[in-house]
Amino acid sequence: MKIAKRVLLVLSIIVIIAGMVMIKVNGFNYGLLYSKNQKMNIYIEKEFEISDIKEIAKEVLGNNVEVQYATYFNKVVSITANEITEEKQDEIINKIQEKYEIEEISKDDDIVIMDIPQISFFDIIENYILPIIIITAISLLYLMIRFRKQGILQSLVIPLISILIVCGLYISIFALARIPVNDLFVVFAILAYLLTLIANTIRLNKMEEK
Repeated sequence: MKIAKRVLLVLSIIVIIAGMVMIKVNGFNYGLLYSKNQKMNIYIEKEFEISDIKEIAKEVLGNNVEVQYATYFNKVVSITANEITEEKQDEIINKIQEKYEIEEISKDDDIVIMDIPQISFFDIIENYILPIIIITAISLLYLMIRFRKQGILQSLVIPLISILIVCGLYISIFALARIPVNDLFVVFAILAYLLTLIANTIRLNKMEEK
């Protein structure tokens, strides 16, 4: 069992190192919302279905497109794609006018085109760094006090190392497998982090019961 754990640990370290190298060389594969893209906001005077606009956008721009309401009043729709050329803009406008029998959508008054720059990895995780550090410190302090009879190695060092390894593996897998980094990246990262804390608590409970 100890040999299997050591092999798993070595493999994890190798994957993490490979992932860090990949990040250094090629960076991450960012999803549409985090990569450099263009956003087209369209004011539509009539009531419209977001599903209709999405169908039009995919027909003109392909499947790699994001469509959502741009305001709370559901009068402005936002279309995000890697690139929206002027020709594609005209095509989208014409199809919307035809679909909803709108006389004219003015490119000067009803359309806003924005160039969105690439978002860095730090920008994605920035707001989560301090809360995670605080939660980790409190959790590890609790484990160290609650399971003090198991010693600092088991109650503090191993949980901390396991958190670092799991987070490193998670990031490295995204980098190596070229999985797009999207809005769910942080959600699953936090889930993996919490499961690691829970697993360590369960492990220490079992050790205490022996």
